[in-house]
Amino acid sequence: MRAAIYARISRDDLGDGLGVARQQEDCEAICRSRGWTVLGLFVDNDTSAFSGRTRPEYRRLLAEIATGKIDVVVSWAPERLHRSPRELEDFLELIERQDVGVETVKAGTWEVSTSHGRLVARMLGAVSRAESERTGERVSRAHQQAKDRGLWRGPIPYGLRASSVPGQPEPDPEQARTVSDIIARVLHGDSLTRIAHDLNVAGIRPRRGSTWTHTGIRRLIESPALGGLVNIDGEFKQAKFHGVVEPTEWRSVRAVLQSRPRAESRRPREQLTLLGGLLVCADHGHVCFGGNATHAPIYVARQPGHCHVSVVRAAADDLVTAVVLERLSQPDAADLFHAERNLSAIEAEIDDLYARRDEIADLVAEGLLTGTIARPRLAGILDRLSILEVQRTPRVIDPKAFVQPASVWAVWSATQKRDVLRVLFSRIAVHHVGQRNGPRADPSRFVLDWNQAA
Repeated sequence: MRAAIYARISRDDLGDGLGVARQQEDCEAICRSRGWTVLGLFVDNDTSAFSGRTRPEYRRLLAEIATGKIDVVVSWAPERLHRSPRELEDFLELIERQDVGVETVKAGTWEVSTSHGRLVARMLGAVSRAESERTGERVSRAHQQAKDRGLWRGPIPYGLRASSVPGQPEPDPEQARTVSDIIARVLHGDSLTRIAHDLNVAGIRPRRGSTWTHTGIRRLIESPALGGLVNIDGEFKQAKFHGVVEPTEWRSVRAVLQSRPRAESRRPREQLTLLGGLLVCADHGHVCFGGNATHAPIYVARQPGHCHVSVVRAAADDLVTAVVLERLSQPDAADLFHAERNLSAIEAEIDDLYARRDEIADLVAEGLLTGTIARPRLAGILDRLSILEVQRTPRVIDPKAFVQPASVWAVWSATQKRDVLRVLFSRIAVHHVGQRNGPRADPSRFVLDWNQAA
């Protein structure tokens, strides 16, 4: 008989595949004892059958069964094949149509050719589903309890490694240097795409997968473990282990990343303009981006038929830069970026939002509020908390900028300069027409609205 072996394990934190290898060995032993020819090996490593995620090798197995190439499927146990009753029904229908048998190491022959056999299979499927749900509940509670104690639960991020004490990872010396370099480059304004590219060219591989991506870099930076913190119900609290960087530095780089639009954090910094996406039309509110005219590079609102405001890019940059340098040279400029600024109003709002979140959770638990109604409210609260977290996080800026602003501004990247503009101004706008017969970048065309703190 022509056999296909299917092996699966839900989690493989070490990535060595030993779990599925043991399943494969036991299944091959059955095939040898029965004299079956193994035509294919289908392995889904580190993949849950309960989560609902696509299992590529399982889908390939079904395709092979549908072509009639397989006579029997061999697996270590029924739950390795399915933990979802919906998947089980589709599988039963397929193997019955193709007259394919199922053999397992732990449960023997899976007889599905009779109504009684199919009933047993469905009962086993229901038991497996319930077992998965109970396991999920236990794991979730254990994770919460561990985090309350300041321990880390879940995959250990790049830059850290397991220590002799469970739940207390330690910095990996070699990887920690890479993480520190990544954080420094993000603070300097490098795009996540460029950072990922440079890591791949240097032959530095992530812990999972073969290459770095901008998404992988973002997820790495957003891991609180790098700063020696744990996330407890949306609040970052000190952990019992040391991270790769200090908590304040991790909060700073996370705030910088969150404050930048995603498109900006992915774009190489040399392609960024100073005011593109920040400058707006004072008359219509349309956003202006970098463009080119026959006479010079410009900022222009890309709203044909609605708004045609434009301004010479170099002149606009020079005007805004002069205003910024003048502000940075003032004695109180450092207060705008200092970590010890007054945060009482922000902290009060954060406490209020957490209280509202807990109140909604209690109403859902008591059955007084449905999940459909609660979900958008909770999403709104979390979005606002993310904004406030950025606002209360100390901003990173070179202290020399308050002594020699012009020299520091000259070496900053466009991303760093744009971060400063977001701190200083709530709006940078340009009118359609300046003074009569005046230059196209006349100062009277510009509106610079300062942030309240500035």
